[in-house]
Amino acid sequence: MRIRNLFVLFGILAWGAIHGCATTPPPGNLRLILLQEVNLEAVFEENEGLEVTRENAKELRDFYRGGVQQKAKAEKEFQEKGYPVAMKLYLSSNELFSTLLEYIDSDSAEYNLFEGTSILFFPNLLVADNHLKMGRIHDAMGRQRTAYRNWKRALSLVRRSLESERTEWGLALQQELLLLLAPKKD
Repeated sequence: MRIRNLFVLFGILAWGAIHGCATTPPPGNLRLILLQEVNLEAVFEENEGLEVTRENAKELRDFYRGGVQQKAKAEKEFQEKGYPVAMKLYLSSNELFSTLLEYIDSDSAEYNLFEGTSILFFPNLLVADNHLKMGRIHDAMGRQRTAYRNWKRALSLVRRSLESERTEWGLALQQELLLLLAPKKD
């Protein structure tokens, strides 16, 4: 039986090697990327310019840029306590990101957009942050169960982001979510 198990293990490892599955953590996990290098404002700045909407998004990079732009608008509304508008914009942002995440589900501090150009690429972390903010809106409205569900979803997305790229931003967001999800003491 042991020999059979060894053959199965060897087969799995061989399949992984043939299909490009990593057996070691990706290089991005070897170092912590500081907040000065990767942060929300930097992502917003990289994606300013001509507005991308769902209707005119054709390529995956359009969906990413449109998602970031919708998030930037949502953040402004959130800061100004325009919660209904912010909620719609966060949902629109998540819709654009969800199309992208069907094809590329990892985050990267240096995503190679095209030859010689790389961008900050954090769809998982951005969607997680959207869910955090939507949870805060629901919490303010007295909808704690919905807030809790948003925060649980955000936590799973932050963890996915941290699996592909270990960032100070992601770790801080994870810590904030863990505090929000911790059982309340009366």
